[in-house]
Amino acid sequence: MPVSDHCKNLHILIFKGNKYSLFVAFVVSVFLIFISFVSTVNAEDGAANKGVINNTANNPDIKAGIKKNNFGPVSLGVVDVTYLMENAPQAEIASNLLKNKFQPQEKKLAKALEEIQLMEAELERKGNKLSVTERRQKERELRAKKRSRSRSLQDFREELRFARDSALDDVQKEVFQAIDTVRQRMGIDIILQDYVSASKRIDITAAVLEHLKQLAHDQKKQPSEK
Repeated sequence: MPVSDHCKNLHILIFKGNKYSLFVAFVVSVFLIFISFVSTVNAEDGAANKGVINNTANNPDIKAGIKKNNFGPVSLGVVDVTYLMENAPQAEIASNLLKNKFQPQEKKLAKALEEIQLMEAELERKGNKLSVTERRQKERELRAKKRSRSRSLQDFREELRFARDSALDDVQKEVFQAIDTVRQRMGIDIILQDYVSASKRIDITAAVLEHLKQLAHDQKKQPSEK
């Protein structure tokens, strides 16, 4: 009902009623005006919202965005990285390379230790027969040899630790690359490394290990083909 009709009804109540009727009429009129205002605002908001919905539904860019973000089911897989790091042929190859590189230094340190032990045994056995000067000279030589070997041993350990960490990083990179290659080949979206329990059906550890073995085999064949 338009606001003007509410006002006409209010005038009728004023002329017909007493003071109490006048007060009641005023309250009713204000209430009716408020209801009419709210109805008008709701109608405008409804029309605006309807327009927004229609624009969204008919907008090709928004449609494309909605379709693009509809990912669908996500496939999962699991892998035991620790097992791969321990059993991958790349780890064995890296270990053998380190052994071949540092074995000469290790033998040299072992030989120096034997010489020190022989010097100590000789000094203990013949020390009483030597003069004070000769004994002190032997002791100085023994201390110098021990210091030299100690420095060489420290350098050897630091160099070995650095080389081992570098080799471990390289093997880890190869393992992670193999995991990603197998993941793409099998059409899996996400691979989890840390998990409590999983079905063998989604465990790709064996497939990754087989891929690593094939890579090692191919790398071994390359030098002979050149």
